[in-house]
Amino acid sequence: MTTYALKYLLEAENLYGSRTKDYEYVGLELNETGPPKVWYPWGKYIVIQVSQTTANDTRQAIFQIAHEVVHVLSPNGQPITNNLEEGLATYFSKIVTDRDSGDNSYSLNSIQTTNYLKPYELVYKLITYDPDAIKKLRMIQPVLGQISKQTFIDAGITLADDIIDELIKPMEY
Repeated sequence: MTTYALKYLLEAENLYGSRTKDYEYVGLELNETGPPKVWYPWGKYIVIQVSQTTANDTRQAIFQIAHEVVHVLSPNGQPITNNLEEGLATYFSKIVTDRDSGDNSYSLNSIQTTNYLKPYELVYKLITYDPDAIKKLRMIQPVLGQISKQTFIDAGITLADDIIDELIKPMEY
């Protein structure tokens, strides 16, 4: 699983821009008590935790790891973020899982009835509108969870206001 994490982190950096340097990524572990997430041990470190079931399910491991590496790009030190970051994490996870597992329905089925579907759809619209939008936004504001409407303006991304407004709203988990 560690190799997948490194592979996907490097791929995410290539697609969406380099990691910020505020937190040091120190690895991946199984979450003994709950769902996948990132956590911040001892202050300025970040760790990816995946669920116990990933130990025996490669497809689920790919799906969870690919999602969490997006949070490693620009950690905010908080357990919550905006629709843009969660949507991008879900979008990237879907692309990677479809490609590397050979199962094009697993990821979409996994998010279909969750609160992650709407942010995914919003980011899909953004990336369809401008494939380089994330890099452009992060050139102005490197932390995905801190991107504002002004960031979109400064980056020259003229997506519909209602979509931008939804992207920058806090994710409803």
